[in-house]
Amino acid sequence: MENELINEVEDVFLCFIKLIGKESDGYYRYEFIFTDNVDEVWGNDFNVKPACLVNGLMVEDEYIYEVHTVKTKIKLDLAQDNCCFSMSDILDGICALGWENVDEYDEYPEDRGRLFFKFGETLETVEEKLARCNILMSI
Repeated sequence: MENELINEVEDVFLCFIKLIGKESDGYYRYEFIFTDNVDEVWGNDFNVKPACLVNGLMVEDEYIYEVHTVKTKIKLDLAQDNCCFSMSDILDGICALGWENVDEYDEYPEDRGRLFFKFGETLETVEEKLARCNILMSI
């Protein structure tokens, strides 16, 4: 039944990235949350500026279509922890949902570019970006 539902929707769109935590092996685990209703996505306190003032910021359940897990050594800075913008600004494309934290790097990753994810990117686009860093998503 679940696979039938997934096949009915042509595209799903990234609407939130949630840090699950850092594991004992040094890998970060994230949930990449996708929606089939990108034009109406919202969450409680998405208008609060800056977003970092809200604990547990999350997209409303009704907009969640599917969730994929990503396990990586790459640390991402996330929009909900941003001290300049609101999540409403993220939905408007002013800032990304998540971006690679390069603070601890000796040099910028010129060979592949910095990893970042914008609100509304398709599942296919997100998978392609992760693949460039040898990262796979799982359901």
